[in-house]
Amino acid sequence: RQARRREELQEPSRPQNAYWLWLSENREALTKEAGSAKGPVVGKLAGEKWKAMSAAQKKPFEAKAAELKAAYQKALEEWKSSGGGDGDEDEDGEDENEGEEDA
Repeated sequence: RQARRREELQEPSRPQNAYWLWLSENREALTKEAGSAKGPVVGKLAGEKWKAMSAAQKKPFEAKAAELKAAYQKALEEWKSSGGGDGDEDEDGEDENEGEEDA
């Protein structure tokens, strides 16, 4: 029972952004073009190609990323309202008072 409760209260994971959605769809072709499956090699080529893409080419990936982000925000609110995240941490996992100096 406790394991099920823990699963239910697990914080939703952040969605991929537009670049990562595009990369996941195009990794195989990029790997062939780069001639290597090594992350840094493929990543560098992918970054160059993404930057060179027009806004119209990026639009479908940005729309999908926006959908995923909205779903994530909703899931996060549901998770918080059901008792998840009861600690003093904010969304990025850092303590709210961390880094602040007493004035």
